Amino acid sequence: MAAALALSLCLTAIPTTQARAQQAPAATNAVPSATPAQTAEAPAPSSALPPITFRQDLHVTAEDHPVLEAFCRHAMQYARSRTPEAVAAECLKAPETFAWIGFRHLISLNIAYQLTGDTAYLDQLRDTFALYRAIMTTEGDEFLGWYGSPIKPRIPRDKPDIRIDELQMNFRAMKLLGDWVTLAKSDAVYAARHAETIAAYTELMEKHLYPKWDKRGFYTELSPGGPAVYHGLDYPITGGVTLSHEKTSIAVDGLLALHAATGKPDYLRRALQLGARFKQCLSIATAPGGTGEHYEWMSWCPAGKWDVGTDPAKPDTWKIGWMAPDPRGEWYVASLSIALNFYQRGLLFSEEDLQRFIRTQKEMCWDGNLEKPGYRNVAGATSEHIKGRYLSLQLAPYDETLTRLAFHGVYEKEAQAPATLASNWKGGVQAQDYIVNKYLLLPRIAGKGERRPLRAVGENFLKDKTNEAFHSDLNTEVKPPGAVSPRKPSEAGF
Repeated sequence: MAAALALSLCLTAIPTTQARAQQAPAATNAVPSATPAQTAEAPAPSSALPPITFRQDLHVTAEDHPVLEAFCRHAMQYARSRTPEAVAAECLKAPETFAWIGFRHLISLNIAYQLTGDTAYLDQLRDTFALYRAIMTTEGDEFLGWYGSPIKPRIPRDKPDIRIDELQMNFRAMKLLGDWVTLAKSDAVYAARHAETIAAYTELMEKHLYPKWDKRGFYTELSPGGPAVYHGLDYPITGGVTLSHEKTSIAVDGLLALHAATGKPDYLRRALQLGARFKQCLSIATAPGGTGEHYEWMSWCPAGKWDVGTDPAKPDTWKIGWMAPDPRGEWYVASLSIALNFYQRGLLFSEEDLQRFIRTQKEMCWDGNLEKPGYRNVAGATSEHIKGRYLSLQLAPYDETLTRLAFHGVYEKEAQAPATLASNWKGGVQAQDYIVNKYLLLPRIAGKGERRPLRAVGENFLKDKTNEAFHSDLNTEVKPPGAVSPRKPSEAGF
């Protein structure tokens, strides 16, 4: 399954039009308190989609309108097309696909609300998620989850019928639900009407989706209170394997969303520990003819004994058979989002760090051609195994040239193309990064000069002296040469 772009939603107060919310009846599909699986009916069909009117402060142009309208339409149509039978079948086949397809489609509803202020999108997410909530069960412990087969490459030969509750998918659900709760709370009238759903989602995240991985032994601090990793359940093997940075970014997204929804600092502290681990894995280099230092990193970095291979015929090897920079552009984008999400909150990553990432993007990952851009990995390499668009739209607003590349010219035309607008994947899920960063973040970063648009999150966190000390201990400077990845366990001392 192709990796997904990670995105950092700009969850700010939204000027809503209250007419729809005030006329709507009280919700009848509020998600019940977290209990074992329940039945659910498909969302009731509607003869027409809600009229789409965008927030006035977005300043939507005639060229922008079809892009945003298609995005909102696809979000609603996909959600309304879900049925109990389809959701249950997808879970049994491979619940991990919820992380890459189902939940990503539903995340579009949260974004559509941010574009429009229309609570119909929040209502639809609530109604459609009820189908996913209904198939949650417990197996082996007290935690609710979505159980099914691993994706085909991960099915153990000796356990072909194994059922797993997959980690990435749980954190993607936390991102989905956490953002919904935060957005719902931003409208006092809507929040009061949907207090039961807000409470149920919060309970599901805090009592099930988040704590299960600690209790199951798939989270480890590499030093007390220091950098940390998740190491399962991407592979259904003993101890799991340390998640790649791309996969860790999903956990960071979920934790940041849970912190925003609850205001509890423990979730931000956990996210910071994951971010500090990514920072530990950064190497510093200077490109020939470059303008200064840039960052490079491996897609996966071993972190503990659980990463050591157990095959006696292959001593001193890792469970993962390769170690290299991200071979896919979307993995690079997701990994980089870890740093950018913290930078935008005024935490862990500095202005110097940001400039190093900009040089990585401009001097290593992109060939400089605005008309026919070509891409390389963070080490500047190309090969038949290195694929995709190594372009971070979250990073682009911090540099004028990258802004031109990402949001104008060839990629603006691509976003406006009829084939893109007609596709619920290209014009829907894959358009999330373009839409969030161009229409929600770019105006604040480049237009208003808010380089850290979520700075208030970090400032509020650091007001507490305990949190400030915790952050200070994690916030170490990367000094040349930075990380040196151990090629075999004996080099790491495992």
